[in-house]
Amino acid sequence: MLRILTFLWIFTVSFISLTHCKPTELQNTCDARSESYLLASLVRFATGDRSASCLPAFTFLDQWGVYGSTTSKVYSITSYNDQIIVGGDFTLTGVATGSASMVDSVTGAVVPNRFCPHLKVKGLSNASISDGSGGFYIAGDFSYVQGIKRSQVAHILPGCQVDPNFNPTEDQTRYITALQLLGDNLYVGGLFTSWDSSSQSNIASLNRYTGKLNPEFITGTFDNGVFDIVSDGSALYVGGHFQNIAATPRYGLVKLSPTTGAIDTTFTGQAPVGGQVNDLYLGTDHTGTPVLYIVGPFTGRARSFYLNGTQTAWAPNPNLEVFKIQQYENTIYLGGEFTTIGVTPANYLVGVDNQLGAVKENNFAINNYVRNLSVIGNKLYVLGEFTEAKGQKRNYAASYELPSGSLNIWDPNLNSVIYFPAGDIVSNGSSILIASNHSAVNTKLRKHFVVFEESTGSPIEGTPQFDFPIKTLHRKGNHLFVGGSFENVNGTPRVAFAILDLPSYSLNPTNLNLAGTSIEIRTITSSESQIFFGGIGMTTVSGQSRNALASISSENLVLTGWNPNLGPNSATSLLFLDNAVFVGGLYNTLNGNNTISNYRAVDTNTGLALNYPSNSIYPNSDVSTQAYLDGKIYLGGIFTTIGAGSFSNFAIYDTINQSYISPNPIYANGFVNSIAVSPEGKVVVAGSFTGLKGSTNSNYLGAFDSGTNTILPWAPNLENTGYATHYRNGKWYIGGEFKNAFNKAYGGLFISDLNEK
Repeated sequence: MLRILTFLWIFTVSFISLTHCKPTELQNTCDARSESYLLASLVRFATGDRSASCLPAFTFLDQWGVYGSTTSKVYSITSYNDQIIVGGDFTLTGVATGSASMVDSVTGAVVPNRFCPHLKVKGLSNASISDGSGGFYIAGDFSYVQGIKRSQVAHILPGCQVDPNFNPTEDQTRYITALQLLGDNLYVGGLFTSWDSSSQSNIASLNRYTGKLNPEFITGTFDNGVFDIVSDGSALYVGGHFQNIAATPRYGLVKLSPTTGAIDTTFTGQAPVGGQVNDLYLGTDHTGTPVLYIVGPFTGRARSFYLNGTQTAWAPNPNLEVFKIQQYENTIYLGGEFTTIGVTPANYLVGVDNQLGAVKENNFAINNYVRNLSVIGNKLYVLGEFTEAKGQKRNYAASYELPSGSLNIWDPNLNSVIYFPAGDIVSNGSSILIASNHSAVNTKLRKHFVVFEESTGSPIEGTPQFDFPIKTLHRKGNHLFVGGSFENVNGTPRVAFAILDLPSYSLNPTNLNLAGTSIEIRTITSSESQIFFGGIGMTTVSGQSRNALASISSENLVLTGWNPNLGPNSATSLLFLDNAVFVGGLYNTLNGNNTISNYRAVDTNTGLALNYPSNSIYPNSDVSTQAYLDGKIYLGGIFTTIGAGSFSNFAIYDTINQSYISPNPIYANGFVNSIAVSPEGKVVVAGSFTGLKGSTNSNYLGAFDSGTNTILPWAPNLENTGYATHYRNGKWYIGGEFKNAFNKAYGGLFISDLNEK
């Protein structure tokens, strides 16, 4: 942190000097004469960035994602001025840090990416520990950190970047829950059956600099998981859910040699027969004598031992499970599911004395389970399933002043409940590392709709809340047209279709009063004078019959006479081109003609079918998306044929020749949900496919050059479906159901220039 403060001082002085004497046109980040080069160089120095480039190896932008209580989805993305507009099925937006987040120790605000590159852990971070030199180790159930492959354990350097020299042997079956440093050794515990070439189970010793196994540390087989490891400098104390070690009974607790792993048989302290231990703490009793505290689901749930193994008289006797234990001065803090200590009511978090375990501090007023505790200085940091502390909102993370117990302003506002055994908090100067099962911090309530500033990535305030998902967004002039399955906007009735006034994003008074059964507007487009929209379930608009399709005047926002009449079917995609609207969907009638199905152009004024793309051949299923570039319409969906021709979920219609290009140059092995094009001829395709034109790198997302129809060497490697694509200012905004891209953590949304590898 001292290095970062030094950087800020240098940057401030340098910036003032440069702005008074530097030619303003020199703004190339790789030009040594420019202000941008200076900024990039200083940030690289402050963060320890050693990438072989004049650019920092990370974006300055704090990318935000979308989240919810279940899987979140981005269905549509558009833009307005310098803002990116996102709609979908989500309830929160937050900074997409992944499961290990660096936040300010006082406020809980995320440390900006430009000062501390987000770790973007792909997977869970169950445990963390300081390395004593400004960095730290993290461990859990992850496979990548900052897009770099790391198997369940990683070392993070003081500049918030992955240590390239520390690289444990890869094994995706391991699940790590405990870390402890002693000398040159890093001890790891969890659930695993072997490590490297050793059959060592559930606990291992690694070289702290390389991550290589120390083969001389051999404990014998632990029959169940290790959840905590602590050391007094000469021995290791190991707690977990094990009952036997190499056939030697040890109920949840054992003392080991840190060199050989041998059991110290003179230490007889254990949980009761059959007991399991969740957490350990090396502290002191009321006389200052060192003792080992243990907590768990065993009978009594909390007890302590002198370091010779003799049990003390300390017995707080919580009524339900305790997950974590910490000490500050003569107070022992317990966190868990309990509601009483002895006969005294105490919900989830309590301070007891270190003599007998009597209640001392019981005014934390936390409203649900506590899963993790950390005492740092005179502050108690808490993680868990709670949403409130002392009557104030605190989503899953809170901090109290000690010994007063007053609630601090610290509020990282996590996106997910924290469950055992995930969760650790480590001090790093003026910052705090939160390692757990969360994936975003500093979350804000945004129900199905959020607007981000393009320059900063941050969400703007004052945008409306929708009660159900948004499926499509379309901007024209100073209006934003929104379609979906919602019924209310900020509590005001708007069924499936709403109009927002720009730039305020306030709800326009126009209410088209859509009616029908289970209405969902899925697509919107516009001409110079009309706004066209379509979906499923809609039968009337403004009291007039409109089956699945309708349009309004872009000037006065009233219903027009345009009425293609799809009957009880669905319109999924619309494309305006010249004097026609190309209607894609899943339908078998248009204008009352039962020979038309799934794709046809209609007149923009009358809604009557035109003779193209064809008046005789049609896709055999839904046309879900369309995009136009240089005389060609790119179609995607769930169709497999058009007429007798094979078109696997993708087709290209040549508007000049008025024919589908065959043989089909681009195809997908699964559904195509979205297509977007750039003026330079790049085409990005999103869906549920795992291959695009046979490319095995195109999981759910791929791109190709429209001039040559060659797949680009761009592999975001999504783990779930892509639904939305939008091009703006040289960047692609990608949305969907995924949580990871380029093996980095994101929340259903990421930005790309198609150059990442």
